[in-house]
Amino acid sequence: MRPLVLETPTKQLSKHLQTYQPANFAEFVGNISLLMPLFDTMKNVVFFVKDDQACYRIVSKTLIRRSGLKNKKALIGLTTEQVFLKSQGKDYLNQDLRVLKEGREIIDKLELHSYASGQLGWCITQKIPVYDVKNHIVAMVGISVDIDEDNERILRKHARLASVDQYVRDNLDQKINIGQLAKLANLSQSQLERTFKAVLNMSPIQFVQKMRLEHAIRLLANHKLTVTQVSLNCGYGDHSAFSRQFKQFTGMSPVNFRKIHFKEP
Repeated sequence: MRPLVLETPTKQLSKHLQTYQPANFAEFVGNISLLMPLFDTMKNVVFFVKDDQACYRIVSKTLIRRSGLKNKKALIGLTTEQVFLKSQGKDYLNQDLRVLKEGREIIDKLELHSYASGQLGWCITQKIPVYDVKNHIVAMVGISVDIDEDNERILRKHARLASVDQYVRDNLDQKINIGQLAKLANLSQSQLERTFKAVLNMSPIQFVQKMRLEHAIRLLANHKLTVTQVSLNCGYGDHSAFSRQFKQFTGMSPVNFRKIHFKEP
């Protein structure tokens, strides 16, 4: 029997928006606005709608708090480049434009956000284009859902995943094979995938990536270590590969991240 896979509300909304085609941007904004009282109650969810120029047109309260701005009105009309740290904001803007100009969807993307308020936070992001009845892209809708930081508390309730968690923590400087993790948990790879999604809202690969990046950030705080040394301690044999992946998750290079978040005394 094929296992039952329950979709999250985020996935259900994304699927609905992929088939919904409004007459124009104004109609779409009007309909989505009806949902904002609900999104505004979700402190762990950032929800937004952007126009075809990648400017914010609808935002949830969580994004306002994290941007450091006073209210929604202060954010409307701005792009990510004007809201986030310069290098990260530009990277997010390019991401938005790929969705809006090329119709590319961004699904289940693990990201570490550096908000203007100074807060750092891991999240899973979805961005999809919105087409009108003439099949033109008129908007983009996005949702970023925070990942629970208290993974240890959650994993203690799941012995199989707890052993995987400990193995990853003990071997961050080594290559980690997902097949090894599945064997350690006494599960098939597909079972491990489903269990991680259900318990931690991320895949095993995303979990390993998250742990490596968190370790890298801790090491970057030590200015005595070069970026090359940090990459080796995080299991990357290739310094450039480490830098590319670090930028993929944070929107900035390890060098720039260190300059911004860990200034030398």
